[in-house]
Amino acid sequence: MTTASGTAAFDAIAPGYDASRGGTVRAAGFAEQLAPLLAPGLPVLDIGVGTGIVAAELTARGHVVYGLDLSTGMLARAVERLGPRVVAADACRLPVRTASVDQAVSTWLLHTGPDHGTVFDEVARVLRPSGRYLVIPAGGTRPTDDIGRVVGELEDRLDPLRTRQDGPWILGPIAEARGLVYRGPASERPTTFRVSPRAMARSLSGGLFTGAWPVTGDATRLVAETQERLLALPDPDVPRVREMADFVMVFEKP
Repeated sequence: MTTASGTAAFDAIAPGYDASRGGTVRAAGFAEQLAPLLAPGLPVLDIGVGTGIVAAELTARGHVVYGLDLSTGMLARAVERLGPRVVAADACRLPVRTASVDQAVSTWLLHTGPDHGTVFDEVARVLRPSGRYLVIPAGGTRPTDDIGRVVGELEDRLDPLRTRQDGPWILGPIAEARGLVYRGPASERPTTFRVSPRAMARSLSGGLFTGAWPVTGDATRLVAETQERLLALPDPDVPRVREMADFVMVFEKP
């Protein structure tokens, strides 16, 4: 989150952010995916710590986590969980000494709008040799049900330059151009959830990703068209069982 408008959007949704994304149950799942890939006894830098909910779960598993985020609304909740180990800062300008970090993580950060190349420049700068950067992408694997196909098309139309895509096919080459090695995905965790086309159409009114991706201007027409397509699906009030998978991308500094 590197723009004033993006930060304001996260400040606004901070009170309900955790509940809209699965709460402590999902955060614990993310921590279980990350923990086996982290070296015990070494501090962890959480870039885009948000409300601190995942960092708190890592802390409960014995890790010392330091976090940074640009949204003061999100950080207010992170402070409650992590105390003074968090700071307001931009992922594109890390307030961290060069070659001073052994391991860093980001959960659902790179789809929110920061320049991917600049973030990886900074990560490559602060990591020590053999240091790792673990990324859980927001996209995961896209659901392929009828709702997923419609919403996926909307995301592509709203983001033709793929600035909000955060999968390996996007981030791998960017990281490698900055001197990091993409070691591949790890700790894949399938998940299922239920939502109806009508509920999804309603949620789009607040922006994609429950407000973290605000939609304004001409883009509102595309959202309105997508809402109509969702409501035109068979049985729009019947929840679909939707499947996707969360995974961790592992980047390493040689």
